Amino acid sequence: MDTTRRTILRGMAAAPVVAATSGLLVPGEAAAASNGVTATPAEHPMGLTYDAAHSALLEESISGLRSKEGLGRTDVAGVLRGSLQHRGRNGISQGWPRSTRRPDRAFRWDEDDKIANHRDWWPQGISTVYDATGQRGQDILLVSWYHKEEHSVNQGGRIAIIDLRGRTPKYCYALLVLPTRKAGGHSFEPLYGLHAGGLAWYGNKLYVTESRTGALMVFNTDDMFPIEGRGDSCGKGPDGVFHAFGAPYAMPLSRIYRVDAQGRERLKFSQVSVDRGPDRPYRSLVVNEWEPDKSHAIVARWDIGHNSPYPRMAPGAAGAVSSAVYRVERGSGLPQGYGMQGAVSIRGRLYLSVSRGKRNGYYSGVRLDSERVGTARKLWELPKTPEDLSYQGITRNTGRVWGLTEGRGQRFVFGMRVSR
Repeated sequence: MDTTRRTILRGMAAAPVVAATSGLLVPGEAAAASNGVTATPAEHPMGLTYDAAHSALLEESISGLRSKEGLGRTDVAGVLRGSLQHRGRNGISQGWPRSTRRPDRAFRWDEDDKIANHRDWWPQGISTVYDATGQRGQDILLVSWYHKEEHSVNQGGRIAIIDLRGRTPKYCYALLVLPTRKAGGHSFEPLYGLHAGGLAWYGNKLYVTESRTGALMVFNTDDMFPIEGRGDSCGKGPDGVFHAFGAPYAMPLSRIYRVDAQGRERLKFSQVSVDRGPDRPYRSLVVNEWEPDKSHAIVARWDIGHNSPYPRMAPGAAGAVSSAVYRVERGSGLPQGYGMQGAVSIRGRLYLSVSRGKRNGYYSGVRLDSERVGTARKLWELPKTPEDLSYQGITRNTGRVWGLTEGRGQRFVFGMRVSR
């Protein structure tokens, strides 16, 4: 039976408020307040569902690629022990706003990745090993990229596995693939058209948002295939050698979640992040939409089970129901025409990355009222084309918000110290 793409498609106005305290960037209280908000009930609860039968087929194909095709298995730790062929450079390139304190950690990609070259890959989502394990002090990042070519040559999405523990950044890529089973045996193919706008690494699961269709795709970070071939193709070649467009690893899809809006407007998953806050009974996935033209924006939260890396479902339920849905009103931190690129939750408040084309972006804060409604207030400026956000705990009371930019010639990853 074929598992195809068709199945998949179905089934930081006012000046920035930056206070320096012991080297930390602390969002100002006044800027984060939601004064003037008319309390309007947040949106209705939303469900997440997945097709168990389809997931079983994916897992069967993954198993077949090992047992029948002889592909090996590795995890992120195994990748980091291997050869990371790309070398980045510490620091940022041009374009950092003068009004904003420079980040405490930052790096640029290698020369081939710094610009949009003939392969036309664009960075989007970011997550850290803190998201995955809660372990502080380990600077290991994952960054998603999407391929911008047309369908005939589209390579889908890939993940940069990045080691910042040494003097210089090192990284390599794993192609995101769809495992297939056809008459000729087991293989895999690209996830054609995958935008990979957001990324959340939790346990051994990697959640990737498909921004165009609103899906949440799940990959296993301990279930990657080491790839022998380096050809410019994907899957099993005529000679029996597997290729992943030159990437040394392939990470297969294992599950897809879709929003069950019960007949109402669906939330398009633009970004996803992990909330490990100790103030909540469960860890959570925080998802936001990209909507530059609506009068407000929506952020939703799904709790993760204590003994499972998946969204929490009630006993006997067919899907997971959101534990909170927040309504973010426009303000200085989300002007009309700007869209929300990333959202993280820190001690019950939302912090956003906001962008609009070639203008500088914003890092913004939202204090929510009892009705789960708040206004986005600008805290400081971000460079042009900011993308996803991820919170990394450093100590009990401090952390780092990681972000990245995608613009041509100005691509870098940065970390800003914040207090909890």
